[in-house]
Amino acid sequence: MLMLCFSLGDERFALEASKVQEITPLVRMKKIPKSPEWVAGIMRYHGRTLPVIDLCMLNLARSSERRLSTRIILVHFTSHDQSERLLGLVAEQVTETIQRQMEDFTSTGLSTPDAPHLGGTTSDSDGMLQWIDIDRLLPEHVQSLLFQDEQEVRQ
Repeated sequence: MLMLCFSLGDERFALEASKVQEITPLVRMKKIPKSPEWVAGIMRYHGRTLPVIDLCMLNLARSSERRLSTRIILVHFTSHDQSERLLGLVAEQVTETIQRQMEDFTSTGLSTPDAPHLGGTTSDSDGMLQWIDIDRLLPEHVQSLLFQDEQEVRQ
């Protein structure tokens, strides 16, 4: 399976490339007052408004660094009601793809109940690489906040 690799701080991560719609440069976003810190804001994409999550803030409690290789990864996220939504993810050093099988990622041996999206690890010549399960990234209550139906937004 093709995996997209990126960094959060000094750590390397990967996600399934089949979940990726597009990789865009870091654009200016509208910050939403009173939203969780790890919600980078909202952006416009082909006439739609999309929520954007800062993966560094979510996982490391610091904002992603603004680098030339910092990108917004637009992914297909399957919500709790099984509908597919487009979601933006800010990640640092989005630079490569690799071929890996799911069996290559083995358990970390650690329980991370506050981060159920963090999957197993594998290694290569550049070091350790941890899988991120996109569909487990957002708890149900956060999905409800980010993915309001258009009808609810108009009310």
